[in-house]
Amino acid sequence: MTNSTPTKSATEPSDSPSVGSPPESSNPVGPTLVSKIAHALSPTRVSALYVSIFALVVFAFWIPNLFYTETTLKSILYQQAVTAIVALAFLIPYTTHNFDLTVGVMVGVSALTSTWLMTSGGLPWPVAIVVALLLCAVIGMLNGVLITVIRIESVIATIATMSMIEAVGTAAFEGKQVFGLPTSFLSVAQTDVFGISIVFFYLIGIAIVLWYVLRHTPLGRYLYAIGGNTEAARLAGVRVQRLVFSSFVASAILAGIAGVLVASRVGTGDFAVGQSYLFPAAAAMFFGSTQVKPGTYNVWGTLLAVYTLAIVVKGLELGGAPFWVTEVANGVALLIAVGIQAVRQTRNGGGPVRWVAAKLGRPAASS
Repeated sequence: MTNSTPTKSATEPSDSPSVGSPPESSNPVGPTLVSKIAHALSPTRVSALYVSIFALVVFAFWIPNLFYTETTLKSILYQQAVTAIVALAFLIPYTTHNFDLTVGVMVGVSALTSTWLMTSGGLPWPVAIVVALLLCAVIGMLNGVLITVIRIESVIATIATMSMIEAVGTAAFEGKQVFGLPTSFLSVAQTDVFGISIVFFYLIGIAIVLWYVLRHTPLGRYLYAIGGNTEAARLAGVRVQRLVFSSFVASAILAGIAGVLVASRVGTGDFAVGQSYLFPAAAAMFFGSTQVKPGTYNVWGTLLAVYTLAIVVKGLELGGAPFWVTEVANGVALLIAVGIQAVRQTRNGGGPVRWVAAKLGRPAASS
């Protein structure tokens, strides 16, 4: 393996100007603070932020007494924190352009396993959590083997794994829930900091660590390089199989952490709890790729997308919208994200057919 670091992939636009390009500013010191702020807040980079602001203004006139309450704002921060953690779990393998569709069911596996080990198994809650996360890691390893060793497409492999886990979990527990959890375990997620659920602060901590790894370490550059061009990354000396395998293990563990937090916050262990997280997390991750660093699957864009969708959906629900409005919002967000990516690829000369073919993992016929 060579020691050279691969160049940034198409999924991670370079921040440095190209050779021979004119300087961005005549100021020898560099761009001014005002220009940096204006660039960061450009509608092309954070359009979701302006959608959120518009929604907040609309709700201020429409349902101020319902939306602008301490309970509503706290519930948005907590409830979406778990969705955001699952979305970040989905993001990790997708930096290599591999899907992990087991992140939702992994939430249920972790929630039920950890709580069952505490109550029926008699294990201390820290040990039960570790065992549950290890089980999730084993499932992530299984996904990694299917994809990197047996060479099954990630969508097919993780759908198969998800189906098997759901079947085994349903047969073993028959929809039963685990109650009677120790108070010390409940305090893991039921504690408030400055009046806000500690789960939100867990999310921020996880996001900072993941952002740093993806943006400021060789590991992150390797993952983006694999996602941009797997063969080029391999020729550059990147251990593609090992990193793809590791990304599925990391994704499974992070989804398992989300399951532990759900069980601690709700106070019960329920295998079915994770089924509702997959699609919102995936929609937020894809929508987030159009934010902050458009064209890149990134941490802060994902979080912005999660909370933008949460604000819009919560306001509509409080305004009397039907229960299915959440699914509609997630579907619209996913369509917008995929549409923007297709348009961007077309402008880059790839064309929509080539873009769709790339997503399906098939070479497009040359004209």
